[in-house]
Amino acid sequence: MVRVLRTSRRRASLGVGLMALVLAALVGCARGPDEAALRQEVQDKLTKQVKDGLFELASLGRKGSAPLPSGEQGTKRLVVYYNATLRFRQDYDFGGWEKLSPASLGYALGATEKGLFGIKPQNRAGDVLYAYGTSTYEWSGDAWKSVAPAGGAVTAAPDAENTAPPSRSKQLIDKLAAMINLPPPGTDPGQEEVIADELNRATENIERRLARRQHVYTFASGPPGGEYARFGAALVASVKKKVRPGVAVRHLETEGSVQNAWLLSRGEADYAILQADVAAEAVAGGGPFARGGPLTTLRAVASLFPEAVHVVVPAASPIGNVEDLRGKRVDIGPPGSGTRHSAVAVLGAHGLKVGDLGQASERGREEAVRRLVGGQLDAFFTTIAPPARDLQQLAARKGMKLLALPGRSVNRLVAENPGLVAMTLPPNTYPGQGEPIATVATAALLVATSDAPDAEVEKMLGVVFAGADLAAAGSAEGVKASKDSALRGITIPLHPGTSRFFGPGRS
Repeated sequence: MVRVLRTSRRRASLGVGLMALVLAALVGCARGPDEAALRQEVQDKLTKQVKDGLFELASLGRKGSAPLPSGEQGTKRLVVYYNATLRFRQDYDFGGWEKLSPASLGYALGATEKGLFGIKPQNRAGDVLYAYGTSTYEWSGDAWKSVAPAGGAVTAAPDAENTAPPSRSKQLIDKLAAMINLPPPGTDPGQEEVIADELNRATENIERRLARRQHVYTFASGPPGGEYARFGAALVASVKKKVRPGVAVRHLETEGSVQNAWLLSRGEADYAILQADVAAEAVAGGGPFARGGPLTTLRAVASLFPEAVHVVVPAASPIGNVEDLRGKRVDIGPPGSGTRHSAVAVLGAHGLKVGDLGQASERGREEAVRRLVGGQLDAFFTTIAPPARDLQQLAARKGMKLLALPGRSVNRLVAENPGLVAMTLPPNTYPGQGEPIATVATAALLVATSDAPDAEVEKMLGVVFAGADLAAAGSAEGVKASKDSALRGITIPLHPGTSRFFGPGRS
C-alpha cells in the first residue's frame, strides 16, 4: 500500500513537472524571445544594420510583449518592447549631410525619433544614447523569427489658438453673406469656386496677421506626414518648452515648397521651408512662378537638411543605371513639384527627355510605391530627406534598389542646376543597402522675407541651431540642422539677420 502511494506521488510529481514545462514553453511562445536572445538580436542589428563598431550595447531591459495582427499568411505575430542604453565607441556626426540619419538608427531599433535620446549633431566616443525600442516577430515553424517592423508616424502638433476677429468684421461678414445667400438659382459653380478660394486665403491671412500682432509667427511647412511637417511640428513643440524666450510659432501645414513661396510673398506666412532649387526659381520668376513674376522679397535664413534625389527600382530589376530608363514606365513626380524638377534634370544629364520614357506618370511617391510593388511601374523618382519612411518599409518588406549616378553626371548636374549639390547616401541608409549611393541633393532652406526684422530672425535661428532638440521632438532631419552646414546649398540672397547670428565671414 505504501509502495503504491509512493509510486502514485512520484507519477503525480512527474505529471506536475511535465505540465509546468509545457506551460513554461507555451508562455515562452506567447511572449517571444527572452531577454538574452533579444539583447543578442539588438547587438546584431547595431552591427549589421547601422554601423559596425559605432555602438556598445551597455544595457537592455525587456519590458513586455503584445500580439499583433496576423501576417500575410495568417501567421502569428507579436511585438516585444525594450529599453536600451547605447554607448558610442567612436565619434559620429549625425549632423553631417552624408552621415546616417537618426531615422535609420530608429528603424533598426524599432524606435521613433521620440524614442531616441542623446543624439546630437556631433556625438563623441563615450556619449550615451537611450532608446525605447521594439522588435517585431513572426512565428515560423517552431520558433519566433524577427521581421521588419511596422512603420509609425509622429503625431503632428496642433496649431496655436488665434483670437477672435475685430468687432467691425461683422459688417464685412454680413456683406459676404449677402453675396452668397442669393435667391434661386444662387451662385453658379464658377462664382462659388472664386468665393471659396478667396475665403480660404482671407481666413489664413487673418489668422497669420492676428498671430503676428501677438508675436506669434506663422511657420509654413509641408504636407501632413512629410519631413517638412515633422520639422515644423518639432519646432513648435520646442518653442512651447520655452527654449528661446520671446519666440512663439504657429505651425501651418501646406502642399510644399511652391505654395510656401507664394504664402511668404503674400505675407501669409512669416517663415517657411523651401527646396533650394524651387527657391531659386521663385526669385528668378521661372518655372511655376513665371506667370506671377519674380518673388524678389524672399530671403534665405539658413540651410536645414538635404533632400536627396532617389531613383528607385525593384530589387530584382535588370535596370542598372538611368540610361536604362529609356522606354520604361517611370513616375517623375507631380507637375510643379521639386521631384519633377529634379527628375527632368537627372534625365537630361543622361541624355534623356521625358518623351524618351515608355510611359511617364505624375502621381507622386505614395502611389508610385504601390504601383512599383504591383508591377505596374518600372521605376520612380522622388526628392526627399533620406531615409523616407515608406521607402524604409519598401526596402525591408519587398526590396528595392537605388540607382547610383556616375561622377560625370553628378558634376554636370551640379554645374547646370543652381541648388543641386553632390551627395552620397551612406550604407544602411535603407535596409539592405550595403553600398554607398552617389546622387545629388537639394537643400531644404528656412526662408523669410526682406521685411522680417533682423532681431526676430536671430531669435528664430537661436531656436533651430542653439536651443532645440528637434530630433527628440519628432524630426529625424532636425539633427542635420547644424551650424557647420547652415550655409550649404543657399541659392537666394541671405537675410541680414543670418550674418548677424553666425558672425562675419559666414555669409
